[in-house]
Amino acid sequence: MDVTLERLDDPEDRGIIVESPEIGLARPEFVIGRAEDCHLQLPSRFVSRHHCELIVDERDHQVRVRDLGSQNGTFVNEAIVEECELKDGDRLRVGCIPFEVHIGSA
Repeated sequence: MDVTLERLDDPEDRGIIVESPEIGLARPEFVIGRAEDCHLQLPSRFVSRHHCELIVDERDHQVRVRDLGSQNGTFVNEAIVEECELKDGDRLRVGCIPFEVHIGSA
């Protein structure tokens, strides 16, 4: 399963730069946060050190997001979530940083 996050422009994000507008999930458990050991580092005070995790389950053909106790929340389609399944085209917001989720077959 091919899963990418597309960085969306948002005037509220205060100029946070992500290296590439499209980020491929290179592993089945992909951690997003500010810390150096995260797979995607987002340098924002609105993002926790270990903010959320994306879990790709090839066997069940599911992609899930799980909040890791973040201070400012993880949102899917503007609803705050602790854990939920992601679908192609969903909007994922990590703190103040928005992404669109793209899920396809490999």
